[in-house]
Parts: sequence; C-alpha cells; structure tokens
Amino acid sequence: MTNQLNKNSSIPLYQQLGELIKDQIATGKLKESDRLMPEIDLSKAYDVSRITVRKAIDLLVEEDILIKCQGVGTFIAGMKLKRVINTFNGFTDLCEKDGIKASTELLKADLIDATANDIQKLELNDVEKVIRIIRLRKCDGIPVMIEENIFSTKYAYLLAEDLASSIYEVLRKHNSVPTQAVKTIDICYANEDEAKYLDVAFNSALLLQKDIIYDKDKVPLHLCKTKTNPARYKMTVLCS
Repeated sequence: MTNQLNKNSSIPLYQQLGELIKDQIATGKLKESDRLMPEIDLSKAYDVSRITVRKAIDLLVEEDILIKCQGVGTFIAGMKLKRVINTFNGFTDLCEKDGIKASTELLKADLIDATANDIQKLELNDVEKVIRIIRLRKCDGIPVMIEENIFSTKYAYLLAEDLASSIYEVLRKHNSVPTQAVKTIDICYANEDEAKYLDVAFNSALLLQKDIIYDKDKVPLHLCKTKTNPARYKMTVLCS
C-alpha cells in the first residue's frame, strides 16, 4: 500500500486512514474475514504513528467494520443481521422486577475526547468532550456485566453524584427521562481486565450490547455499551 493520507488536511489522520480502509473493503481489495496487516506495518505503509493506526482501527471496530481477536489479529467483519429491539428497561429496574438485588461498583468516571461515533450518535459538536462512566453491575453480589456510559457534558452534574447508585434516578430528578433505546447485539471476547472483573476465563465469549438511549422527546440521551457474561444473563425478545 502507498501513502494516500493528506497530512495538511483538517481531517484527522486516523479518520482518513479509517476511510481508506473502508474504501478498500468497498472495492474488494479487502474482503470478509481477511486479516488486516499488523499495526506496525500499517504505520510504516502510511507514515503515521501506531497511535494513529490504533485509533483508526478502534473507530472501525466501534462501527462493526473490523473485528479484533485477542492474540490473533484484526479481521474484516462479515455482514451481520441487524435487529432493533423495541423495549427499554434500566438494569436496576430489571433486577427489581425479578426480585434480585442490584449493586454497582464504579470503575471509572472521567472526561474524555469525543470519538467520531460519539459525535454522530449523540449529535454533538465535533470539538466536544464527553463524560465516560464505567461500572461493574452485579445481581445479588455476582458480577454480571461491565457497562460503559457516554454522556455529553450537558450532564456534567452526574460526576458529583453517587455513581454506584441508579444513574437513571438521578436523570429523572433533573427531568431527563430515558424512554426508549436502539440496541445492537453482538459478541466479543474478554480481555484480561474484563475476565478479572466478570470472573470468567481470558478470551471467553461475552455478549456485547450497544445502545443509543433516547429521552421523552426522542433526543439522544446517552450511549451505553455493555459486556455481559452470557452464563449469568438471558435475554428474551418479544416480537409483535
């Protein structure tokens, strides 16, 4: 491959590289299940840092265009059946309905740069930071899922709250009522930290769910990504 990135462009290099990989998939140069060249080789081929390459890959993984397999490499994702599940419930609400005690361990709460995915799905300005809240959710004391929530800085008041309690209760007190979600369901594989927190074997399969949560006015409220131990979780989908 030759260097086709414009270092004088206002478009970040990682986004340019991501678009270039998409073009190669669209034109058939890269096909389903093909292995992407290693990061170090991509870095040399396009004369960019490995950090830039990693950000491009992470962006395409987030968009379900690439799949990372721990210890094996990064591959072109295949076509997937996409289903919209038209139901909405928070974790705490679900546990209460089943008579289960929900508990939460806060792992991280901070401000980070918004990704292209965040900007698009939360309808943000392209220079904004976002709030990231990562929590370990438990049922009757047993770890079930790792949950990452992304909010715009409009909801900065959350960082002053007890984030080991229900975030949705806090939102409701501020008249931000989550009412519906668009869910995407897939699988992923546990890295070392995820395996430790969820008490599963390294590289074991996890249920990956990505949600866009909307408020009563159908405005994006936040993004939620959960990685769940499937041995501890069962999902029922009602279709009408």
